[in-house]
Amino acid sequence: MTAIGWLVLDALRAWPDRVAFRQGSAELTYREAERLVLGVVETLAEAGLRPGDTVLQIRPNDPLQWLVNAACYVAGHCSAALPPGGLRGPALAERLRLVAPDAVLAEPGDPDLDAWLRARPEVRALTDRDLAVLRESGAVARETGNIAEAPASAVVRLAFTSGTTGPVKGVELSGGALGAVATALRDTLPWPARPRVLCAESVSGGFGNMVLPTLMLGGTFIIPERSGPDALLDAAAAHDPTVLMAMPPALRALLAHPDAAGQDWSSMALVVYSGASLTDEEIGRAHALFGEVLCGVFGQVEVPKTIAWTRPADHLDPRSRSSLGMPFPGTEVRVCGPGGRDLPAGQAGELWVRGATTAHAYAFPSGTPVENGWLRTGDVCRRDADGRLHYVNRVHHALRIADAYLCPSDLEAVVSQRIGHPVAVAPTGPASVAVLVEGVTPGGTVEEAVRDVLRDAPVTVDEVVPVERLLRDVMGRLDRARLAGVAG
Repeated sequence: MTAIGWLVLDALRAWPDRVAFRQGSAELTYREAERLVLGVVETLAEAGLRPGDTVLQIRPNDPLQWLVNAACYVAGHCSAALPPGGLRGPALAERLRLVAPDAVLAEPGDPDLDAWLRARPEVRALTDRDLAVLRESGAVARETGNIAEAPASAVVRLAFTSGTTGPVKGVELSGGALGAVATALRDTLPWPARPRVLCAESVSGGFGNMVLPTLMLGGTFIIPERSGPDALLDAAAAHDPTVLMAMPPALRALLAHPDAAGQDWSSMALVVYSGASLTDEEIGRAHALFGEVLCGVFGQVEVPKTIAWTRPADHLDPRSRSSLGMPFPGTEVRVCGPGGRDLPAGQAGELWVRGATTAHAYAFPSGTPVENGWLRTGDVCRRDADGRLHYVNRVHHALRIADAYLCPSDLEAVVSQRIGHPVAVAPTGPASVAVLVEGVTPGGTVEEAVRDVLRDAPVTVDEVVPVERLLRDVMGRLDRARLAGVAG
């Protein structure tokens, strides 16, 4: 495997005079970006940091965010990031304790962070001013071999799981794994030539993995000046992107914006989303706005964006448009029962994956996500006859009946179709459930209908609970943890 640090420097040297980044009226050429990366490498070394040390950024979303990450990739530091103001008080202190940074890059003014740093003088406190190092010496040092890129085995990224399905985990990603991620994304997705990529998400998150493929293709990565659909429309009008990247919430907000249809999207060749499937109605609206250019990528923090993907053509077929798609080339997948037995097409089981893009260790809680070479994702999926993966549930939300998983989503689909109301099924025991029904008043008719639908299912219906609205998370998925509380 090629370490990501090598790929970064090779990409930045390939087209020195092209524009690598744009944000508002500011832009950075490839040559300027390379000098910034190498200057940050030298600045971190001068601050006493050594390979293996952790650099935590708590900064706004901008090109420097990614360039500091890239400098860590080159030098063998472990990069991590938190959004400014995202955690406060004890929650911030606990995350800092877990990360145990050797240096923190942030601007003064956050009282919680400032107090934490004052109590730990051994942690280097850096600001953007410390990294204002567009120096020829950086390029000279690299050319004369004084900067040695980190090996593929070095851990160069500490990424955090969301914590929505359990305690937050710190995932250690090696330079080789991230290099494989960049190469797989570059070689698999149907990119236009020299792409102009407008990204609605922070480069410190999962879509930061799309920066290097863009640069490897000689393209320009465009970062809006602020968050929200208004800023996204402003950036689109200013920079005429050919690729849009967004999580479903940002994509939905853009589709609902009254000015979206007035923007000229004729240059759009690819719209990449990740994190959740889109509804038929959302797909139709996206096609009407952008053209038939939707592309979904599926991954986890432990396997960034490279488990499976859906092509634009998949979104034209009702059988595949809500799927996770086909596995990425080089990613092996299994669908397994609770005992580890491989299951046939059509049967729901836990998704296991193996490949070069997979993480092999957690910084916290310490341990490994891999067993016998396979990452057990915790996602319950089923494979169709063509090999496409379809997401069903998380393992800990499913019922284990004998050597099989019985998934709430499957029960919900049957009940909802029969009674004509959205429902949520919440396990209440090893083989019992509560059924929450949206938009009905309490009464015997609905309860009788629900119990009748599930009469032959291998579960006991403990209760049927009418609710005004089913609770959902930011992605639009049922918030099963909170719904379990309602059912309880």
